[in-house]
Amino acid sequence: MFWRSLLIGLTTVFAWLPASFLMIFALIGLFGGVANIFTMPIGFSLQWILCSLGGILGYVALTSVTWGLKLKHKVRLLFLIFGFLSLIFTHSSVIDLDGDLFKLGGGWVELYMLLCPAIFLAVHIVLHLFWMSQDNLGSA
Repeated sequence: MFWRSLLIGLTTVFAWLPASFLMIFALIGLFGGVANIFTMPIGFSLQWILCSLGGILGYVALTSVTWGLKLKHKVRLLFLIFGFLSLIFTHSSVIDLDGDLFKLGGGWVELYMLLCPAIFLAVHIVLHLFWMSQDNLGSA
């Protein structure tokens, strides 16, 4: 029980809190992508819509993990995966309007805002896969 509480506390500080700030950008990206779907290149708008939706679903999953929001384990696992993929996509490369790739800036802020949530999302994905495999073994 101690290790579970410790993991939830660390997840709250190092994943849920920065994800709360990232939600502002996800909502802006979603709104901007939808509002400009016909005025910008469709690929650019869809990229931001999908990335924003993945971030929002990841935030819902982290809220479920840290604050006890009731989600089924399979749904939570799927949301964790979407959030993880959204963070990895955002961190690795983003295409601007001219079609050029650019990287986000480095440093402590990037580490805390993007890498920490990605690490804890990955940890919870692995734990959920482990728990689901244990449930399947127990029911067989």
